[in-house]
Amino acid sequence: VAGSTMKAVRCPTDDLSLTNRVVISEKEPNLEEHVVVSNNKQEFVFTTKRHNEVSVGSIAFSLPQVLSSFFPPSTVTNYKFDKSKGCINTMTVEIDFLQKKYIDSNPYDTDKMASEFLQRFFNQAFSVDQQVFVWAFQG
Repeated sequence: VAGSTMKAVRCPTDDLSLTNRVVISEKEPNLEEHVVVSNNKQEFVFTTKRHNEVSVGSIAFSLPQVLSSFFPPSTVTNYKFDKSKGCINTMTVEIDFLQKKYIDSNPYDTDKMASEFLQRFFNQAFSVDQQVFVWAFQG
């Protein structure tokens, strides 16, 4: 599908925000599993999730995604991965607390964190410098 302008809105639920996917209408006719979202400054590849609370013509982002990049409305185009050269084999992730007043100084099991990250985000698109909003890992 040729790039179309969609209205950027906030995810309808916190659970959807934690998927790190863009959320589109269940009835959105032209978009597929992965899309390129761009504005005048940046371009990111996202995996989509369909939900009945998002209107056709809108694309929903988590709050950190909205704050970082995607207003004014975004151009959205389908994206097909070339799995021979478009797959991540190494990813560096910088982790921080969203709300600094709730910082936990207990040690975290980084092997368990990596395993949970891989399970939750298997076959999901990520771009360089993309912000990812995740849940609290259990030590």
